[in-house]
Amino acid sequence: MDDDPFSGLGLRPVELADRAVLTSCFNVLTEPVSDYTFSQLYTWRNSLRILWKMIRGHLCVFANGTGDLTLLMPPIGDTNGGPALAEAFEVMDTYNARRGVLDRSRVEYVSEELLARFNGPGLLTQPMGADYIYDVSRMIDLAGGDLASKRQAKNRFMRNYTFRVEAYDAEVHREGCLALLDNWKIHQDAQHLEEPNASAVKRSKESIATALCLDTAQALGLKGMVVYVREGEAPAEPNVPAHESFRSAGASPSPEAIRAFTFGEYLGRDQSSITIEKTDLGVKGLAQFIFSEFCRVEWTDRPLVNVGDDWGLESLAWTKQSYRPVKLLQKYTLRKLPVVVSGPELFPADAPAGALRVDATGEPKPVRKPTRKRPAASRK
Repeated sequence: MDDDPFSGLGLRPVELADRAVLTSCFNVLTEPVSDYTFSQLYTWRNSLRILWKMIRGHLCVFANGTGDLTLLMPPIGDTNGGPALAEAFEVMDTYNARRGVLDRSRVEYVSEELLARFNGPGLLTQPMGADYIYDVSRMIDLAGGDLASKRQAKNRFMRNYTFRVEAYDAEVHREGCLALLDNWKIHQDAQHLEEPNASAVKRSKESIATALCLDTAQALGLKGMVVYVREGEAPAEPNVPAHESFRSAGASPSPEAIRAFTFGEYLGRDQSSITIEKTDLGVKGLAQFIFSEFCRVEWTDRPLVNVGDDWGLESLAWTKQSYRPVKLLQKYTLRKLPVVVSGPELFPADAPAGALRVDATGEPKPVRKPTRKRPAASRK
């Protein structure tokens, strides 16, 4: 007996060797969202059980992270994608029907660029959040009254803490970053006990993806930065900025540890994308500092920086809005509209899967399959 739940569907897991093929598909897009990169697929491959196949010359990426099978993005190619989308729905429907969740077949993370190619009759479009896009130069200087609190927090961190910044190197920084990641998750779980369990599940999946990123950042072509901070608020020598005192001193007389790390990559023609940022929230101003510093050190050659969506979390949405995005890249989901037929209540056994009927009240209701009645003589 074949125990492979994807048997016969032709799906394969994302491997490092697939980078060139998948990246070439993403390169045809004019304005990709943050989800459309090989590094995102690879680092999330275990958390979301990501699989892929080429269908009619189009890249089709599937996800099985919630037990159903969904299309993680629309088919990507440079020709008519309608037939590829129809075949991708057949793949999803085959898998989901086996598990009694046929209604969960859907396409997620649809950018407006790709929506224009696929939004047509028979599909239901629904908003699914948006990527937040900022002006890189503003994120470096944090200038203006609307960013004053960010600028002040960054400057306060630089005055009050001794710290140093390094480019990420897995051999040097991996263990320290993993320790910070574990502490971050423990702290976040404790701070959000009242939230639905789905939020904790998302954090767990994010932690798995982040740990894989720490292992493979170089192979994925990601740029990374870490910030070491000495224990406690310890101003440096008089009239010498804290970070300069730290660097000139060499070894620190008190414990130091990695208190923040971040990763990013180029996205499309004019964006950089910050894919991960984790900080010790007990170090005030560190989050504002590392974001601004990462933009200054790595991303000045791109006018825009993309920090992804807010996962539908109100607190995260507030934070991302507070940096004053210059635009939002809206994302959508696509589902097949159920087939609606009118007529009598009973239909042939071959009525389309998911079909609805319209009754006398005008309300669509699921099709009821006819039952075979036994002859009167046999009903005893």
